[in-house]
This record gives sequence, structure tokens and C-alpha cells, in this order.
Amino acid sequence: MDSFRTLQMELINARFRGSLLLCGLMLYALLSCNEEKSSLSSKANAPAAWTFEAVEKSPTVKDHSLKGFVYAPKVGDTSQYTVTQINIVKRGGMSLEQEITQTYTKIIKKVNADGSIEMNIRIDTMIVNEKGPNPQKVGETITLTYNSGKPSDRKNKDFVQYNSVIGAEVTANVSKLGKVEEVLGLNAIINQMLGARKDSIPDKMKEQLMQQVKAQFFQLPMQQEYQTFPDKGDLNEGRTWTKVDVIPVSGIMTVTNSVTYTMGPIHEFNGRKVAIVKAVLTAKTEIPKDLPKFIEFSLNKSKFEGTGSSIVDVVTGETILKKNDVLTEMDAKIKDLRNGEKQEVKQQIKTNVSVAMLR
Repeated sequence: MDSFRTLQMELINARFRGSLLLCGLMLYALLSCNEEKSSLSSKANAPAAWTFEAVEKSPTVKDHSLKGFVYAPKVGDTSQYTVTQINIVKRGGMSLEQEITQTYTKIIKKVNADGSIEMNIRIDTMIVNEKGPNPQKVGETITLTYNSGKPSDRKNKDFVQYNSVIGAEVTANVSKLGKVEEVLGLNAIINQMLGARKDSIPDKMKEQLMQQVKAQFFQLPMQQEYQTFPDKGDLNEGRTWTKVDVIPVSGIMTVTNSVTYTMGPIHEFNGRKVAIVKAVLTAKTEIPKDLPKFIEFSLNKSKFEGTGSSIVDVVTGETILKKNDVLTEMDAKIKDLRNGEKQEVKQQIKTNVSVAMLR
């Protein structure tokens, strides 16, 4: 499964305009200056459908020695994934609902000496449904729907930010511990988005757009796919490991995230040796004791919790099926005693992520 840490950082920094809406608005400004079932088996003679229940009931492998656990595909391996993320954000009296599904194909091109993987990535399809407040007009609600499978959407110039990435190929580098370290080859996508005005846009603004496209269409969705592996890929006898991150929030407090992963028994299913890895997220919020005397800060509520399950091939480290549920809540107030300025943050974010290997 992906790192809960990445998801938490993404959600903490979320705003009411959706991530993809933000990309669209940025581009506009420049130019106007359920439990998933993996579809690996769908035909009559195909292997059994991948579900958590089916794997749990399948025979266990008692004599398999597992000393390490890393992402280790082979050159030439080709796979296709679908990733769906649903966000429901409530802040004050406003809310944002967002559902994004991307299907992409990846081909392993090279395994480096350090175990990192170089691969080609192509986004095959995308479906977007969003509903939330209009960032350009207070009090107004806007909706956005996009489906790359509809010819009318593919021809719609208002969807150039999506259509420019469909079918485009980029190169990605992923560490053996499942971290998406880099995404390269975005220039052609950015030029297509900007069209005839690509040469008149300042380089700094183009770079900002490129970073936005890289994160929202490639790096973040791809990161959801990967299991978070133990440090150095070493497994202890209990097959458990924990990842801890300290994340600054609002420039005042910090959230210490702790995600504990537990690997279950190894099963033989559809010709693969797989295990179900379960994850539990807990967090602790800390307010510094040395705040400036002119800052008055109160934290009424803080909650960061989540659970997840993945079916992972213990030989290759590939994720077959995954689901994550994360809830974050925060109710805080800050006051600047020098000028009386007040700020209140009261929000709740629910996120569901599902990943399935299609082939």
C-alpha cells in the first residue's frame, strides 16, 4: 500500500478547491493572462478473482523463507493499475467532494545497481467528479465531471489539462522501498496544455505548472500503489515494522504520525506467493511551549487515524489489491494579541483509497 505519511501530508495541505480543479484554474490563469476486486481475472478460464477473503481462505505456504521484503520487479514486466481516491472535506460551512480514478500502464525498463527501478508510465484513462465552492465567487457551488472515455470530453478545450496527460508517456524512478523519487519527461505535456502561448509564458510559471502536473497526475497517484516496505527491506521475526514522521502544521504545531504494518501468513493464490499487509495509523499532536508571547493558540480537537490492507506479492513486492481509509479532524484557534487578528481552522477530511492491479 502507499505510505500513509504521503497521504497525510497531501491532505493536511488540502484546500477547498480540489487538487485537479487547482491545476485547471492555474492553467486558465496562464492562458488568459467499495472494496475493489482486481480485474486480473474476468474470463471463464481465468484465475480466481483477487479479494481479501479469497486470499485469507487460500492455502498457506509454511516452508517459504522470507528474510527481505522490497519492490523487485524484472526488466520487461508490464502491468496496469487503477487507482481511485475519494476525498470528502468539510471546513466551516463549506464542503468539497472529490472522486478521481486513474488507470495507467507501466513497463519496467531498468533495475539500477542500488535496486531502484526505472519505468515508463502511460496514463490510459481518467474519470473525475468534483463538487465544491467556487474559489472565484464566494457562496457559489461548482461541479466538474470528466471522463476520458467520452469523445465529447476529449474534444472539449476546457479539459485540456486532463486530455494532455491521457496517452502521454513519462519516465519514473522508484526506490526498492517503494518511494516514487522522480518523474521525468513532462515538457511535452506542459507544451500541449499551453498550446500556442507556450513560448510567451514565463519560465517560472511554467515550472510551477509542471510541478503541479507532476504531483497530481503522476507522483501522488503512483505513490498510492506501492507498499511501504521496512527500512532496508529487512523483516523481523514478527513481520512488523513502523514508520514515524513529524509533520509541521500551520507553522505552529507538529503532528507525529506513526504507521505500524503487520504482514500476515504467506498464501499461494493464482500462482503467486502473497501476503496481506495491514496498517494502522495513529498520531500525536504537539504544541510548542515556546510560542511567541503575542500568539494565543488553542487546540480544541485533533484526530488523525487510519487503517489499510494490501495484498502484496512477497517475491516481487507488487501490490495486487489495496484499500486505505483515513480520517483527519482539527479544530483550532489562533489570535495575534498585537492587532487582535483571529484565525479559526475547523475541518474534517475523510479519504478512501483503493488500488487494483488489472493485469
